[in-house]
Amino acid sequence: MSLLTFRCIGAAIWFASALCAQTSPAGHWEGVLNADGRQITVSLDLARNNKAEWVASMGVPSQNATGLVVKDLIVTGTSVKFMAVELQMAKLDLTLGDGKLAGTITGPRGSLPIEFKRNGEGVVHLPAASPAVSKDLEGDWAGTLKTPGPELEIAVNFKNQPDNTVMATIDIPAQNAMGMPISDVKQTGDKVEFGLKIAHASFQGTLSKDRGELSGLLGHDEQAMQVTLKKK
Repeated sequence: MSLLTFRCIGAAIWFASALCAQTSPAGHWEGVLNADGRQITVSLDLARNNKAEWVASMGVPSQNATGLVVKDLIVTGTSVKFMAVELQMAKLDLTLGDGKLAGTITGPRGSLPIEFKRNGEGVVHLPAASPAVSKDLEGDWAGTLKTPGPELEIAVNFKNQPDNTVMATIDIPAQNAMGMPISDVKQTGDKVEFGLKIAHASFQGTLSKDRGELSGLLGHDEQAMQVTLKKK
C-alpha cells in the first residue's frame, strides 16, 4: 500500500470524526451568561448513558460548582432543549451549528441570546439516588414554610421507583419554582431528612403518629425555618 493511500485513509477517518462531532451535541460546552451586568461562565455537559438516553448537567466553573440540575431535557438531532433548575428555572433552547451550541436562555426577566463552545468530552454529574421510602411517606405533601416575611406555600412529593430508589421534588409556587429535585432523602423510622441543593438547605423532621403530618425545620443551620406538611 502506498504512502498516498495511507494519507487518503487518514484523511477519510479525520473527515468522518469531524463530521460526527459537528452533528452530535455530546461534549463539554462552555458559554458566558450576562447576569446583572456581570459575565458568568457556565458549563454544560451532554452525553448518553448506558441506556443510550441523553443526560446532562451544568456548572459554574468560577464557583467550583458542578452537577447543577438539568430538567426536561430533549435532544432531537441538532436541537437541545432543557430547564436549568439552579439558574432560576431558566429554559434553554439551543441548536448545534458551526461547532457551537447557540440559542436563547429564557428566565424571569425575559430572553437573552447565549452561545456555547465545545471544550472536551462531556462528563455528566447526576444527583446520587436515594433509597426508597416507606408507604407512609410516599406521596404528595403540602403546607406552609414560616419565613421572616410572608409564609410560603410549598409542596413535596416522594415517589418510589422500580429500582428501589425514590424520586423526590419540591414546589414553591410563589417563587415560580416547580419540580425542583430533592437529594439525600433518608428515612429512619419516624425521622425524615433530605437536602435541597439549589438553596444549600436541608430538612429534618418527624412523621406524626397517625402518619398524616410531617413537621420539622427547613433551611441552613441557624436560618432554618419551621414547616408543617400534611399528606394529601
